[in-house]
Amino acid sequence: MSFKLLEKLNDKQREAAAQVDGSILILAGAGSGKTRTITYRIANMIENVGINPYSILAVTFTNKAAKEMRERVESLIGEEAKKCTISTFHSFGVKLLRMYAKELGYDSNFTIYDGDDQKRIVKTILKEYGLEKINDREIASLISKIKEEDLSVKEYEYINKNFAEIYEKYNRNLKSNNAMDFSDILVNTYNLLKLPHILERIQDKYKYVMIDEYQDTNNLQYKIIDLIAKKNLNLCVVGDENQSIYGFRGANISNILNFEKNYSNSKIIKLEENYRSTSVILEAANEVIKNNKSSKDKKLWTQNENGELIQILECDNGRDEVNKIIDIIREEHSKGVPYKDITILYRTNAQSRIFEEGFLRYNIPHKVFGGISFYARAEIKDIVAYLSVIANPKDELNLTRILNVPKRKLGDKGLEKIVEFARENKLSLLESLNYINDIAGLNSVTKEKLMELYNIIKDYQEMVSYETTSEIVNGLIEKIGYLDYVQENYDNYETRLENIDEFKNSILELENIVGDLRLNEYLENISLVSATDDLEESNDYVKLMTIHNSKGLEFPIVFIVGFENEIFPGNKALNDDNELEEERRLCYVAITRAEKKLYLSYSHLRFIYGVDKLMTKSIFLKEIPTKLYEEKFNKTQGFNVSSLYSEKYTEKEEKFSFKKKIEINSKNMIPSSTSKSEIISKLGFKVGDRVKHKKFGLGVVREITDKKMVVQFVDGNKDIANIIADKFLTKVD
Repeated sequence: MSFKLLEKLNDKQREAAAQVDGSILILAGAGSGKTRTITYRIANMIENVGINPYSILAVTFTNKAAKEMRERVESLIGEEAKKCTISTFHSFGVKLLRMYAKELGYDSNFTIYDGDDQKRIVKTILKEYGLEKINDREIASLISKIKEEDLSVKEYEYINKNFAEIYEKYNRNLKSNNAMDFSDILVNTYNLLKLPHILERIQDKYKYVMIDEYQDTNNLQYKIIDLIAKKNLNLCVVGDENQSIYGFRGANISNILNFEKNYSNSKIIKLEENYRSTSVILEAANEVIKNNKSSKDKKLWTQNENGELIQILECDNGRDEVNKIIDIIREEHSKGVPYKDITILYRTNAQSRIFEEGFLRYNIPHKVFGGISFYARAEIKDIVAYLSVIANPKDELNLTRILNVPKRKLGDKGLEKIVEFARENKLSLLESLNYINDIAGLNSVTKEKLMELYNIIKDYQEMVSYETTSEIVNGLIEKIGYLDYVQENYDNYETRLENIDEFKNSILELENIVGDLRLNEYLENISLVSATDDLEESNDYVKLMTIHNSKGLEFPIVFIVGFENEIFPGNKALNDDNELEEERRLCYVAITRAEKKLYLSYSHLRFIYGVDKLMTKSIFLKEIPTKLYEEKFNKTQGFNVSSLYSEKYTEKEEKFSFKKKIEINSKNMIPSSTSKSEIISKLGFKVGDRVKHKKFGLGVVREITDKKMVVQFVDGNKDIANIIADKFLTKVD
């Protein structure tokens, strides 16, 4: 390795990689070779400049990005790369906290609680205060916001006069369980670094600090990095202000916008050459983002071909949108395009359902990312709860989850008696099980099974020091009879058993990579898994994900669906300039995911919250010059409900109950004194009329006789023979 290493970079990348000392801001546009620049910079620092790799700290936001960075540096300079610290913010924080947990009053084997665990604790506390009607998810989210943005709890007492008490009780609960939530990892890392003797050690160790995706840092992350870097002032941050899309999570775009103010004499380098997309796609992205005041006058360009025009799909409604996109996907696949090259992007998770149904209907392989996490499934959470209690005996949240899993005939009142006994005798909940026979009010079977549980946990706690995680998991599942429990208690037990097998396989895969995997290491690993970490590029399926989850990824063919006002941008953004700028940055991110082909689809009508709503195309579409796209209009050049019922969809849609023929019995609509033929004429409907029903939505009149009128509804699923037609059924002009 020599200085020729940097010759593989373009001029701006080389300038960024060669700049080692001082404060540096690398403004890296989408697809501009950011990761390549960072990895070559680290390799250059070690190989050519002679910097000790142990003194380099590189931090990013996802496990996938950190893994890719490590592998790339290792491919450039070999084993020396392993001496660098390359990790996510949370992984780095956990590493410090495991080392210095005692400084903050924790044991080093603390548990990391996920979002579901947070909500369980909040729900229990709200119940104690008689506040069950308050949304536990919103309270848990607010608690995280208060921690990470260093806000005053008192500011939120408008929610409830007891909110400050709830907040404090939540934190005490975690501390007594020797547990931290995700926000605590950052809060406690910062608290640790505020201790002068700890900060000095970290500053002396990490003399060179690099931060990837700097535009996504929140206030707390900024403070952590600022503390570590302020002694040596060798701070290199990489990011793109135009891709700052996590304001709702507390990301502060001013961190990147004000970098020059916060770090004097800083050097700014712009990476603007894009290697990913066609020039048509890039020009569209540039035209959209230039409307943001927060943009730092960075313009992407490429030597790639112009490429195809962007395709705009005009659709009648959501199902028409799905049908049109499925037609395009099937056509592309028939030409040899693999499914894995195709991705559907949407603004919210709820938009995935209708596409999943369509893909199932046509047997198109697909996978949704960012929905229910594999590790959030009940059967996986149960096993992980056992492992957490084995690793951390103070973890009462997970212990209460497993006390009756498998069933041990323990009810709520029985649990209350155990908790009461533990508190009165100043025992942990786990230790109280050792005295289960002294607790009144429990039947003998329950006592026997809980004593057995206590002994199992104690036995496995001793094994932790010498058994691998896979050995512990396999033995534990068999010991507690968990597979039998699943078969006896779930109708879909086959799928759940498959998930358990997959869970065990995932552990073996990790052990094949890292060797002996200890339980604490494993639990830490899965607690920091993100939504797209399991994205397997080799598997041939269409990917579906939110735009937020797509950040950092790229795909040959991209569909951005629901390109309508009130969806993208959302309602709130239409009335708030700051929100609109963030939505526009999100649009920029979505567009720049596409390499070769980009489709934008919008519908005239959406079935939202149980009603049909007329929609308008996104204002972002108006910001793209017409020369960059061609619009695929419906044959009628507009709204056409009857196109929903084209024959090629009828047979298969029937199987999935997407619509139902509903007979409207004429005798229930018009007084019986009127003749049947008069009834039909008075209704004023004819075959082919587009109609709308107050409850069942849009439909088309398919048949009219003297005795009945048959209407096909898109979302109808009940017989409506007893309605009054002229009140509930109207024509759609």
